[in-house]
Amino acid sequence: MKNKTLRIGLWMIAIILSLLGTIYLVAWKSPKYYKLEKAYNSKDSIVPFRDYSAYANHPRPFVVEGENFVIVGAPHTRDPKNPDLRLVHQKWNRLKPTMALVEGRLGFLIPYLMDPVKQLGEGGYVKKLASKDGVPVYTWDLSKESLAVALQDSFSKEQIALGQILNPYFSNLRFGKPASPENYIQPFLKRAAYVGQEAGFKNAADVDLAWKKYFPQGPDWRDVSDEKELPGYLSSMMAASNDLRNRHLVGIVKELTAKNEKVFLICGSSHAFCVSPAFR
Repeated sequence: MKNKTLRIGLWMIAIILSLLGTIYLVAWKSPKYYKLEKAYNSKDSIVPFRDYSAYANHPRPFVVEGENFVIVGAPHTRDPKNPDLRLVHQKWNRLKPTMALVEGRLGFLIPYLMDPVKQLGEGGYVKKLASKDGVPVYTWDLSKESLAVALQDSFSKEQIALGQILNPYFSNLRFGKPASPENYIQPFLKRAAYVGQEAGFKNAADVDLAWKKYFPQGPDWRDVSDEKELPGYLSSMMAASNDLRNRHLVGIVKELTAKNEKVFLICGSSHAFCVSPAFR
């Protein structure tokens, strides 16, 4: 009886391990950062993000395209029925890309069990198209570490750490307020280490303390969305960050097309508009 129970137990363990292994093999992992071989060419002009509000009524989606590339700037969505996704599909089929680039790191997803748009937004839809066609996917974004280091020329380390921790929350609030904002930011506290501020940001209470230092009159960070201009220094930091990211985006597309790659890139509509002068 004991031997039979042991055999059953071993079979169950083997089945579980096999299932976990299968899930690991088929699951989507976060795309790697594309590393530029050459620095951004300063002759490639962009619209500075601080000036973007003057042009914010531009068409959406905003598409920038050439013979070997398409940049689709689309409003962020998690609605699989969003009509903008049809345009993404059309542009993808027209270009027949050899390289796909998405905004951010996306995240873990199990195909067929999880909807890529509901889980990962429009970038998830591009990842779905790329997986179907066997096209490699990278993120066009700068790594958070690189961005944090670059921002030190203009902002204090504490300011950078606070912004890096809260930026994911500000971006996600448009999809609904989480039951616990404090729990939501917990995984991002480690970002303070990018600028050596981990000792000052161990929990949500530390975030509250730093927030009140810079925004004593409010608003509460729990109510802040980046759909609107961020308060105080965060607005300037967002503009500086987007300029750095947009220059990186331009450099990647130009480098890849120079290598005869056909590049499909998805980003927010503001990014597409701001980089458009570099491709005229």
